[in-house]
Amino acid sequence: KSQNDYIRQWVPKTKAYLDILLQREVPSDRSCIICGTDGVYKCHGCFGEPLYCTSCCRTQHQRLLFHRVSQWTGSFFEKSCLVKSGIVIWLGHDGKPCPWDDDVGDSGVFTTAEEEANTTDMESTSEEDGTAPFSKDADDLPTGVPFIKGNSSMTTIVDKSGVHTHMVKYCTCPGAGAADIQLFKMGLFPASFLEPKTAFTFDVLNDFLLDNLECGTSAMNYYSKLRRMTTTVFPHLVPDRYRELMRVARQWRKLKLLKRNGFGHEEKEVKHGDLALFCPACPQPGINNVNNELDLQTPSWLYMRSLVMDGNFKAEHLHAVNPGDEVSLMDGRGFMVGDALYKEHLAVAQDTMQRSECNNHRAVNQANASHHRLEATGIGGCACARHGCFVPHAMVDFQKGERQMNMDYALCQALKINANGIRRVLTFYDVNCQYHKRLRDRIADSPIMEIPKEMKIIPGIGLWHVHGHQDSCYVRYASNFIKGARRIDGEIMETLWAPLNIISPAARGMGTPHRKECLDYQMNDCNFMKMIRMSKSLCKKYNKAVRGTADSKLAFEMLDETANPVKVREWEAQERAAHQRRRRDPTAMDIYEVQLQKALTRKQQEIRLLAEQGQRPGPIRQRGAATWLAEGLTIEEAQVTLQMAIRRLGGQPTDTQQLCIARGRDILQRDIDRWRQAGLAFLGDSIGDAPGDGEECNMDLDLIMLEEGSDARIENQPSSYHPEMTVIPLPSNLGLDTCTAIGVDDLVKQELILRQGQANDALQNIRVHLADKAVIFRKTVRVAKSQATSTRAWAQVHSVDRAVSIQASIYSQCRKQLCKLGANDTLLRRYQALVKEQLKVSTAVADPNSRGQRDNTLPWFWSLDVAGDSKSNDWLNEFYCVHWLRVKALKDRWAEEMLLVRHEMDWTCNFFLHKAAEWKRLGAVVKEDNKQGSMAYAGRQEKIYESLLEEARQAFHRMKAYPPTWGMRGEVDNL
Repeated sequence: KSQNDYIRQWVPKTKAYLDILLQREVPSDRSCIICGTDGVYKCHGCFGEPLYCTSCCRTQHQRLLFHRVSQWTGSFFEKSCLVKSGIVIWLGHDGKPCPWDDDVGDSGVFTTAEEEANTTDMESTSEEDGTAPFSKDADDLPTGVPFIKGNSSMTTIVDKSGVHTHMVKYCTCPGAGAADIQLFKMGLFPASFLEPKTAFTFDVLNDFLLDNLECGTSAMNYYSKLRRMTTTVFPHLVPDRYRELMRVARQWRKLKLLKRNGFGHEEKEVKHGDLALFCPACPQPGINNVNNELDLQTPSWLYMRSLVMDGNFKAEHLHAVNPGDEVSLMDGRGFMVGDALYKEHLAVAQDTMQRSECNNHRAVNQANASHHRLEATGIGGCACARHGCFVPHAMVDFQKGERQMNMDYALCQALKINANGIRRVLTFYDVNCQYHKRLRDRIADSPIMEIPKEMKIIPGIGLWHVHGHQDSCYVRYASNFIKGARRIDGEIMETLWAPLNIISPAARGMGTPHRKECLDYQMNDCNFMKMIRMSKSLCKKYNKAVRGTADSKLAFEMLDETANPVKVREWEAQERAAHQRRRRDPTAMDIYEVQLQKALTRKQQEIRLLAEQGQRPGPIRQRGAATWLAEGLTIEEAQVTLQMAIRRLGGQPTDTQQLCIARGRDILQRDIDRWRQAGLAFLGDSIGDAPGDGEECNMDLDLIMLEEGSDARIENQPSSYHPEMTVIPLPSNLGLDTCTAIGVDDLVKQELILRQGQANDALQNIRVHLADKAVIFRKTVRVAKSQATSTRAWAQVHSVDRAVSIQASIYSQCRKQLCKLGANDTLLRRYQALVKEQLKVSTAVADPNSRGQRDNTLPWFWSLDVAGDSKSNDWLNEFYCVHWLRVKALKDRWAEEMLLVRHEMDWTCNFFLHKAAEWKRLGAVVKEDNKQGSMAYAGRQEKIYESLLEEARQAFHRMKAYPPTWGMRGEVDNL
């Protein structure tokens, strides 16, 4: 059933539920559930909300001090508190009164603050809140307020059930601990240490930290919730302990981290990153793997660490109000770097501005570089690229946007974390094409930063960001083509910022140490959640690797079978040489992209002609002739396009279609008139004698139509004029003799050059459209399973056919004009006549990987190159070479992924085993000192890691024993 079904079933029961809810407002039985006398207090924390008399309520709640109670007034239940029943909290004697305490009564419960002498801590607390010290009698508060305010004998205790006031009696025996220690032993964290008047239960601190992690709840919002839980009507009267909560939560975080990392079991220095958890599946020599590079059967890339670097500009921070008075509890012990050394680095580092040879990525950074009123414009750092775990002590603050000096320091710190024996590091960074170039030089110039000389850093760019770079960056820096990169997208850090962005607004105005501690704790929790889910994550990776390896291997074998063995040996040699040279020269990876220079386009030809005109003197009337001729070619193309549109109308066009054609003719005629007017500067009065000027002269055009049923003649369309048929006065239409007679031979040469560019454009467009058509047939038409899907698929085919028809007709007209311009035989052999049969989609284009394609030939225009040798297939050969290399790269990356995931499974188990052994060792250490509590905690932690180890082993065994057997389609198509 759906959730809506359950709601429908409940709706008829609404009245019954409501009646029961109201009935609970009065006691069903006025007797005490324990002794049977008249009941007074209803406890909302006990199951069933039973009724107690005052004595039984006090007795039953001696260990349940933070239950909420209501008192029966005779007509309704009114909010009350347990302290009014006479409960006293005794410390130091397991809840029993101290034998050295003379006053064991409750006579002082309602004593006012004015009757007490020592209220130093209480007064200081109230003054911090900006209010006067409490001096109000409890009787002055509104009725139904479940606490006592303004009484110095009371202690305010904050629990996750709300804010409570209790009478706390301290042990006064000789040798008794201080008041704050007595509170802490009973699970209450004191807010002050001389005469504590406020304490927080461990439960509320844990609840707040978990709320902060999971929901991003700020301390202000959390405490506001507690005030409303205390009283819904007068929450503003509840004692304000918001500042105390923030401070005590900081202390609690530090204690929990020290406890979890074993610093309570042995005394040792807490070093940078020691209170942070790192990735269990990344290679960490001495912890989860043994790096044995002497093993010749183990690939050298297997122990390569993969890091991703990124910045987050939402984690801003305002300048602190009083920075000199701030106290840091972590300072580099977590994920944020230590303050002193980082500031020293920034003071000496040079903010170099090197000229970018790629796209202008600095524009993004400059948009975030405004630092008005901000101490930090964001944060940046490193995480493992495969599993998304933050690297300890590798997160830095930005001062003026994301600068190289910031990321250099973060990277150097990341390379120190459990990296002894790591010789290769693959780094992914959005701007690695520029950032990596002088990385070694910047580090060598720094007196603070260092990277081991034997450590090789391999630059990469994430698969999403790399498409914002120049095309050449894709094959040079994408993980698809990096040996040993496995299947990494390099973008995982973008997902890690999401939980940090939830708490960033609340952390914006915190003190500097407090903000860093919040970020540290959030990142540590993120890594913890990754750790406990690592077995599931690796099983998914293994599942994908099995399918991907089988699929890519099959695709490569099919392609390899159809390739020429001699060519394959050449391609393999090119591949080996490229990977060997890549680290020194990233351009070596350009073999994965078609590099043959393509024929010049019409725009490029026009640019060249204009540049030549600017370099040599000539008649004034020749200035701008290339642009005028190019505009004429554009008008001619518009005529062809309009003629094709008219031809497709058929014999019975609608009014809307005729109106569209009429508007097109009007625009075309205006363009022709404007162009002829501009032509006076180049042809002079001779333009009046040109064809199409006042005489009946129609363009002789043979249209190439791929669409069936489009054979209606143009003459059938009613119109008083036909600008699409007008012959415009281009030199090719005037004729060579006429051009010589009027002295415009130079225009003939320029048009000849532009026509070559026009032909190149048309042929390239034909190739692109035919390739699109092949893809449509392969992926859409052939797999269509319904009439609707098939109709939409064929509509796409017809749309491509129209585009091919237009380009083919433009090319045919262009070649005809080349002949009129006196093109030589070499040029005409280069630009052959195009026939309709050559425009069919060949199987060699649609599926070059299929069997039997080795000897198949394509039409001449598929192998057209700059040299003009129509007999060569250089372009096609390089196309096949690049395709073969990319399919092989895909196969290799999947094979690497398969091998690595198996090792990551072993490393994860080794990590849990190492942690369990470490806690076992710590348990033995404290056993010598007979620290029972420490021994118990060590035993519990050891058991936790043993359980994680067992769960991981079972999951990995099941996955390896029953791997997926189905195939996975589409990998090769996405190359």
